[in-house]
Amino acid sequence: MRVAVEKGSKAGRKPAPAGDQWLDEFIPYQLYRVTNKLNARLLTRLRSMRINPSQWRVLSVLKANGAMSINDIVAATIIAQPTVSRVVARLERAGKITRRAAAHDSRVVEISLTPEGVAAFKQIVPAALRHQDLAFRGISRKDVTQLVRTLMRIERNIESAGE
Repeated sequence: MRVAVEKGSKAGRKPAPAGDQWLDEFIPYQLYRVTNKLNARLLTRLRSMRINPSQWRVLSVLKANGAMSINDIVAATIIAQPTVSRVVARLERAGKITRRAAAHDSRVVEISLTPEGVAAFKQIVPAALRHQDLAFRGISRKDVTQLVRTLMRIERNIESAGE
């Protein structure tokens, strides 16, 4: 005689309790999922150009801010300093960035985009913007603006919590 066993349980054990779905309202988890899904869509474009996500982030912050020190890039990208140093070295070997002593302090090295780096950025950014537009389809401009403001406020709150 065979005894029916509920799926996922072993003979004589109770099945695991049903989940409480707490992650549905846990914002860090939801942000992580959205970010990873957006990045996954862009990854195909990046791979075709032989650029990894960390390189894309460095190119993006340099395009947005102009010349920056390694420490400034670390702060802007939230990538660990050793990783940023490796990314910068790869981008320099690829001719996408240059390093030079800062005018205000020769001990500080400034990193900036080369024309090739700007061209690489310009090839990727349309795909990044398309993926962003897809993500925000059906969401009003007002709501998107409010989301950006809210995210910036959350970041400031997190930064000030450490003080």
